[in-house]
This record gives sequence, structure tokens and C-alpha cells, in this order.
Amino acid sequence: MGIVSNAMWILSGVYLALGLVYLRFWTSERFRTDYLAFAFCTLSTTIYAWFELGMIKSQTPEEYLFFAWWDFLVAVAVSLSIAWFAYTNLNGRRWLFWTYCTYRMTGLVAHLFLPNGINFREITSIAKLSFLGETLSYPVVVPNEWMILAHTSHILLVIFCLDASVRSWRLGKRRNAVIFGTGVVLSRTIGSAAAVGVLWGFLPLPFFTSFSIAFVIAAMLYELNYDMHRAAMLAGEIERRDEHLSETLEQLHLAADAAQVGMWTRKVGGEIIWISEKAGEIFDLPRGTQLTREKLFQRIYPDDRRIMQDVIRKLEASGGEFSFEYRVLRENGNIRWLHSRGKVEELNGERVIRGAIVDITKVKAAEEAIRDLSGRLLSAQEKERARLARELHDGLNQSVALLSIKLGMLRNHPRDIEHIKEELGHFAKAVESLSEDVHRISYELHPANLQQLGLEAAVSTLCRDLAAAHPLKIDFHASDLPNELSSDLSLCLYRVVQESLHNVIKHSGATSAHVTMRSDGDGIRLVVADDGKGFEHTPKTGKGGLGLVSIDERVRRLNGRTEIRSSVGAGTKVEVFVPLHANAQEDVAHRLSPTLQIQ
Repeated sequence: MGIVSNAMWILSGVYLALGLVYLRFWTSERFRTDYLAFAFCTLSTTIYAWFELGMIKSQTPEEYLFFAWWDFLVAVAVSLSIAWFAYTNLNGRRWLFWTYCTYRMTGLVAHLFLPNGINFREITSIAKLSFLGETLSYPVVVPNEWMILAHTSHILLVIFCLDASVRSWRLGKRRNAVIFGTGVVLSRTIGSAAAVGVLWGFLPLPFFTSFSIAFVIAAMLYELNYDMHRAAMLAGEIERRDEHLSETLEQLHLAADAAQVGMWTRKVGGEIIWISEKAGEIFDLPRGTQLTREKLFQRIYPDDRRIMQDVIRKLEASGGEFSFEYRVLRENGNIRWLHSRGKVEELNGERVIRGAIVDITKVKAAEEAIRDLSGRLLSAQEKERARLARELHDGLNQSVALLSIKLGMLRNHPRDIEHIKEELGHFAKAVESLSEDVHRISYELHPANLQQLGLEAAVSTLCRDLAAAHPLKIDFHASDLPNELSSDLSLCLYRVVQESLHNVIKHSGATSAHVTMRSDGDGIRLVVADDGKGFEHTPKTGKGGLGLVSIDERVRRLNGRTEIRSSVGAGTKVEVFVPLHANAQEDVAHRLSPTLQIQ
């Protein structure tokens, strides 16, 4: 075979390979009809090239007419596939597309019914031409006037493709509009010129125009390869985003684990519930256990199951968000409080419920402790009011009543002047005693000395008065205290000493107590110790004496720390550290325990 024949075989092989490749692409992405149109065009062009090769190698008019007749059928398929590609890929006008298809099919019908096809009335002989060392055949013909249908259809195809290119340009697809429009114009111009010249007998040349389709194929191939390159870039970007998303999800899981938050997801109406590892721990499920709705409801505390069922029913019916609290039963019989929050979302066309759960058992315990403490504080307040009422009634009121009676008796039965002087002396001592009682009660309610004389003097007076009123020796020592202290800090330390010494007097049975205060860096350290009987160590002091709780609360309000040590027969020691400034951001944990402890 010569150069021309070899070139046509190579070209047809390229067309065949491209057609098979893009046919395979289409089977993977059925929605890409442009892939199917391109595959149909290249496969049709492959057959078209084969028939053209038969035409230029024909030896008789009958043989040439056979190949030419079938070549026209395949040419119709090629042109229709080009129009199809322009319609799908370049947003061609529908009415113009179907107009072209109808016009082209009209020429096909004429070709089928005419004796020698649409191109020739008769082929009189076969002429030979030597080209590039190879002998090629071309026909000497009597042309058929119906051939004008085929040639004008090429013009209509160019118009349709140019219009599609303009529409694509206006939609922003300027690159493929220019490339595809150029490819169609070149292909149909060259193909039409060759067809008119050879088939009408104006040019004594062999007829082969399959190479002109290469302009359209190249344009289509460039556009589709560009799409594939862009798809590869998008795939790489998606992969990078997936990696970033995986890292973000991992960070979210770590954050959720650190925050003790469990996550779960369930399809609306589904039975299986996906749960995170942390959620499994919260529900007390073995690792790898598959959670279902039935297992979940078995874990829910019986009194809360109806609430959960109502919430789920409303969610599945109307969607939205939810937030509620409920209890679960663990394998060991313990009850845990959980807070669940989430919403209904659309995921890949399906409705799913996403939620997060947090174990709030400690919060509930703290709330219960606060309610208990509030109740105890109210009770203590009422007891203190009752004590003051009794003291006023049984002490001051009785003394005032007795004094009033004696004054009345003196007025009604006066004696000599000496007797009156003696009684007035008794009255003066009684009034002085009443004044001392009023001063003591008012001082207990609010120590005026604290503001007038300062913390050291106020605590010293408190220790002296308590030691005088009770069989308890109290030693007080203060060193290096700042000259000026905030009123909050002074009142806090004063109340700690007051409460601690009252506890010693009421409960310890001690004979002596020691109170020391000193400056310690940027804070004040206070220690109150006694030699009393002490009490049993217990780690749960939140339910202990109200006095100890009030001491810890006062100190913590000023960012201080409290440590209480006690054991049976070894007395009790209360140690507190309070920074000089309530908003101090120092770490005092190395000095005292961060929580109230009984040792």
C-alpha cells in the first residue's frame, strides 16, 4: 500500500480508538450524552474512511458506485452526530437542531429511493491518478440534481453549529465555542468543496474527505480532554478537601472527646443508630456494639421513656431541632443524667436525625447540692433569727422588764435618800449590763471594729471576748499584715475565724485554740487550730457541716483555697489562703488543695 492508503488506515484506527474510549467513558457516566455523541461520530467516521478507501481503490464503475452508496449513509450518521454534539455540549437551539435533522433525513430518503443514490445518475468510467507514488481512482460521472440536498445540508449544519457556538459564548463558554465553531467551519468548508468539485465532475481528483472530519474531531477532542483535565484537577482538589475534612473531623472528634460529648446519627424511620466511641462510653456499651432503637429504649430510665418517644415522634413528623434531658440505666445499676441536643437534616435525599449527648450527672448533683445548701442556709437563717429572738426576749427583754418593775416600786414606795441612791446604783449597773449585751449582739451581726480599727484589732477583740465568755484559751498572733486590706477580704477572714472558733466551742470540747494570720507573698494565710476531739475523715464534705461549707464558699468567692485537716483525737486545723486581690490569676494549687478536704 502507498502513503495515502496507509495514512487513511492510521486515521481510521485513531478514530476507532477514540470512539471506543469515549464509549467506555459514557458507560461509566450515562448522563454525559456528549460522550456518546462523540463516540458515535468517531466510530461513524471510521467506517466512512473505510468506504472512501474502497472508492479510491475501485477498478470498475460498479465497484465505485457500491462504496459511494454506502459511504453516503455513513456520512449522514457522521453529520447527525456532529449536530448532536453541538446540541448537547454547546446548548444548540432545539428547533434548529430538529430542522437540520429533518432536512438531512430527507436527503437520506431520496438516496434510498434513487437507483444509483443521491450523488450520481451514472458513472461512465473510472479514471486513474498517480499521487505520492500511489495510483488512485476517481469517477467520470453524470451528476444527480438531487445531490443539492446533501450539499445544502452542510450549509445548514454550519449555521446550526455557529449559532450554538454563539449561544455558548454568551453563556461564558467562549473557549470551546471558538474552537468548536472553527472546527465545524473548516471541516464542512473543505468537505463541501471536495464534494462539489469531485461529485459534480469539476475536479478530476480522487474523493476522500474523511480527513476533513479531523477538524471537528480535534475540536471535540480538545474540549472533552479539557473537561477531563479539569475533572482531574477537581478530583485532586476534592481529594485535598477530603483530607482537610478528615483532619477537621478528627479534630472535632478529639474536641468532642475532650469535652466528653458523644455524637449519634439515625435515619428517620430506621432502627440502627450510629454512635461515636464517646457516646458508647456514655451509654455504657461495649466497644463495637451496634445500637438499635430497642436497645436504646432499654437503657432509658422507665419514667423517661415516654418523653423520649414523644420527642422522636414529633421530630420524625415535623423535623426541627430538639433539646431535652433524660436518665439512663447503666449495667451496674447506676443512674446517669444525659442532655441531648440535635436536629433533623437532609443527607443525600434522606432525612436523618443528628444529635450530641453530654453526661450531666455531675451538674445535676451540683444542682441538688446547691438546692440542699440553699435549704440549709435558709434553715440556718431561721435558727439564727430564732436565737436572736430568744436572746432578746429571755435576756434583754427580761432585764428591761425587771428594771421597769424595780423603778416602779421605787417610785411608788420611796424611802430615805440613802436607799434611793443605793437603788439608783443598782439601776446603773443593770443598764450598763444591758448596754454590753446590745453591743455584743450588734457586734456579732456586724463587727464595727473591722472598719474602724482594721482586721488585726477586730480578730483580737473577737478572740478575747470569746475566751472571756467560754472556758477556752485562745491565742492570737498576727505578723506582717498589710496596713490596708479590702473590706471583702477583711470580712471574709474575720468570718472564717468567727465560724471556726464557734465550731471549736460547740463541737470540739477543746481547752485551747490558736489563731495565726500572716502575709504570705501576695496573699494572707490564716490558720485556726484546736486540741479538741476532731472527727472522722470523709472525702465528701459537700454534705458536711454548714459551717465548713460556708467557710469554703466565702474563701472561694475571693479566689482563695481552703484546707481542713482533722482526725479523731488529734484536733482540727483550718487553713485558708486568700490572695490580696480577688481577681488574682496566680496558681495557688501548690499551696493548698483545690477543693475542700477533711483529713
